[in-house]
Amino acid sequence: MKKLLIMIFSLWCTLIWAQSNQEIKIDLKQVVNKVSTENYSVYQNSLRVYQAKEGITVARMNLLPRLNLWKLASAAAEIFAGGPAGAAGGAFSIVEDIAPFLVPANWFRVSQSKLFYQADLEGYKALWANEVLTAKALYHHILLDSSLKDHILKSRKDLDEIYHIVRVRETFGGLTQNISQEIKIRLLALDEDLRALEVLISEEESILAFLMGYPSGTKLKVTLIEMPDYDSLEHLVYEDFDFRALDVSPEVKQFQFFINAADYAKKEIYYSFLGASSLSRGLNGGVFDNLPVQAGLGFGAGASIRIVKTQKEILKAQKKAVEETVRRQLKQLINNYNLDVDNYKNLNERVSLTKNRLKQIYQRIQFGENIDSLQLIESSRNLIDAETALFSVMFRFLNSEDKLSRLIFFGDYAKAKEALKLIQKEQR
Repeated sequence: MKKLLIMIFSLWCTLIWAQSNQEIKIDLKQVVNKVSTENYSVYQNSLRVYQAKEGITVARMNLLPRLNLWKLASAAAEIFAGGPAGAAGGAFSIVEDIAPFLVPANWFRVSQSKLFYQADLEGYKALWANEVLTAKALYHHILLDSSLKDHILKSRKDLDEIYHIVRVRETFGGLTQNISQEIKIRLLALDEDLRALEVLISEEESILAFLMGYPSGTKLKVTLIEMPDYDSLEHLVYEDFDFRALDVSPEVKQFQFFINAADYAKKEIYYSFLGASSLSRGLNGGVFDNLPVQAGLGFGAGASIRIVKTQKEILKAQKKAVEETVRRQLKQLINNYNLDVDNYKNLNERVSLTKNRLKQIYQRIQFGENIDSLQLIESSRNLIDAETALFSVMFRFLNSEDKLSRLIFFGDYAKAKEALKLIQKEQR
């Protein structure tokens, strides 16, 4: 029996290890879907949205009469023992339980709960979009670093062939002894670059797997994507996207809902002589929890109203800051995109020239000419630098287009509502 248990445990551990180390082939569509449903931060935020939605139902139901036996007994004793004044006092003391809907402040709290739910919904959309943006950017960076790795491998292979040719010629006295040493140093440096790229790609795959909700140790294999026609790309115009970015920004909308909720907080003070609300503002009402809303209309009501107005102005200032942040991000994005459009042709030509230059040096070595070792090393380095710059620009185009889609909620980012509905469906 003991041996059987050990065998079962070993088999279970093997299965767990195999699952955690399996290689999964993914594409961008799967990235968006997995982040929408399995990402830990997105899921937590969706639960908060769900709680805020249920908070509206709680607030509405709390407007209905409640049965508090101890309070009813206390009020009844006050009514029967206190005469007419006691009857009036006892009746008013239980109005919040028997008829909480008669207290205007309770209705204002219900209205605030609705606005806080809308604010939570916009916060969810912003978080979801940012997580999708990060995941897609990692996907693009994995492709970029993999492309750079392939090109370094090719450069190393070509340089290694030259190294063996030079070693043979040095052995027979055809070349000075320092050229092979310089080439060997360059080969060792390329090996270091390759190892660094392998570690970087592994790190990027690990973070992407985490964002997609896969267990630790899962190996991802990204699918190649169709690259755009770079020669046909044109400049973007800031004014074409400014209004759209502000109009759909969930961060801006979230603050607008808070500003609207401030109006109901001010009304609570105006009608506080009819009783203070016995309802909670909900999970997202923290921005108003410290506002001085008191029961009864006292001498501090005027100051309380001014504090609420000030809080509203603070929210307006914060909303304005968010709008300017969106504008600044859009402006910077378009400037960098247009810069890459201008630089792409130059970089393409630079790669072509450095490649031809290195090819000429290789041919001269093969024909037996004496070559300056520094010239060879510099030409090899220039080609790799030019190819790195070109590939960086090519994949930066993809990231820039995706960031623009995030700012205007276009393409994959138009699926925010569907992502929320999918998770809410799983919660039922």
